[in-house]
Amino acid sequence: MRILYLAHIMVIMGTAAVNGQITKGNWLVGGTGNFSSYENKSSSNGLENINKGFGINVSPNIGYFLANRFAVGSLLNLGSSMPKDFENSFSYGIGPFARYYFLEEDKRVNILLQANYIYGASQSQSGNNKSNSNAYGFKAGPAIFFNSSVALEVTLEYNSGKLIPDSSASSSYNNFQIALGFQIHLIK
Repeated sequence: MRILYLAHIMVIMGTAAVNGQITKGNWLVGGTGNFSSYENKSSSNGLENINKGFGINVSPNIGYFLANRFAVGSLLNLGSSMPKDFENSFSYGIGPFARYYFLEEDKRVNILLQANYIYGASQSQSGNNKSNSNAYGFKAGPAIFFNSSVALEVTLEYNSGKLIPDSSASSSYNNFQIALGFQIHLIK
């Protein structure tokens, strides 16, 4: 009976303050993680190579709301790539982002759109292949607020970039992925 009583109180308290703190002057701290399937195309000496594989990516972020529903900030990108025909690689990068929430601040579920740029580097598992990268990305999806400060995000992401290796021709990539994110909205 006590567990039922405690659960009932938690539900009441959780629904009493479900509006998200996406207002001017507040901070945003969190991140996303995803698993992706990709296809890289590269050309060297007139020959085109296609490489398919899988990747895992984690992107912590911190942002500040310049206006109601509009935040800017920076994110860190850490990833591991597991190509089908090549050795595994590790990548990292940093860059700015801008994020906008479409619905009013008092909504329990809100829709977000984010654009970002990442400058990064990657290295193969053996350390023989190193490259720099320039990439941009977009993501959109719902942010589901559990209370006034904590939100779960499920987003569809598109990323496009160019890898510039130290020793061979450059390659480009385009990928779509679904990501799960967790954000904490800190009240000023």
